[in-house]
Amino acid sequence: MEINSKIWLILALFACNAFSQENKSNKPNFVIIYTDDQGYADLGCFGGAHVQTPNIDQMAKEGVKLTSFYVAAPLCTPSRAALMTGSYPKRVGLATGNNFPVLLASDSKGLNPEEITIAEVLKQAGYKTGMFGKWHLGDQPEFMPNKQGFDEFFGLPYSHDIFPLHQNQKKFNFPSLPVLDNEKVVELDPDPDYLNKRITERAVKFIEQNKENPFFVYVPHTSPHRPLLASPKFMESAPKEIREALKNEKGIDYKIRDKIYPQTIAEIDWSVGQILDALKKKWT
Repeated sequence: MEINSKIWLILALFACNAFSQENKSNKPNFVIIYTDDQGYADLGCFGGAHVQTPNIDQMAKEGVKLTSFYVAAPLCTPSRAALMTGSYPKRVGLATGNNFPVLLASDSKGLNPEEITIAEVLKQAGYKTGMFGKWHLGDQPEFMPNKQGFDEFFGLPYSHDIFPLHQNQKKFNFPSLPVLDNEKVVELDPDPDYLNKRITERAVKFIEQNKENPFFVYVPHTSPHRPLLASPKFMESAPKEIREALKNEKGIDYKIRDKIYPQTIAEIDWSVGQILDALKKKWT
């Protein structure tokens, strides 16, 4: 994992300006989309000519574009702790993991259930709350999303590289990577190329199912954290030699996958577009 890379918040926080007739409370809906290890210039709206991000660029054009942004800690676990609680990571005990700068599999540390999360605040206000993607605030049962204010959770307990195919697996000896549906493990070692797609589909389904309620949707993508991943639809634009190399890939080749960064970002932008479309369908 790139412990010195920073996590980029694509969509800081936005409230849907339109409301369905069924949402009688007339409360705004909140969506946070979070990406992992993405630089600020890796978006078209911030000058990135190497990527195609039309959906995000349109949001920047029509909404608010932040040009000065600071984080308490540019790492997976502490930045998420700050986002969920509004507190400095050190105050909530998550500036680091027990034996590593971030939480690893089976770490005894996690987000204390006594801390108040944004999901808990909104749930108490009558919101339906859903999280789809990477948690990374503790994988023990008492620390997981369903114990921290989320009605629904689908995704990973930590980074998708904390798995047996890690390039330094001999050092870490990671167990199989679990996929959770709420508190149940439904799959081990998922195909990484489909993670963004599956996360997006569940987020869209949650929006569609909760059109009669105010809702909070948190979508922390696993990408573009290494190893980079993209589903076949987005790999079509990759150079032929890269596609061929990935076909012959033994395990996970980080160096080859580093070359599909544009495709990974394109899929993230597609995901944003899918979520925006789901919102528009319910309020038009």
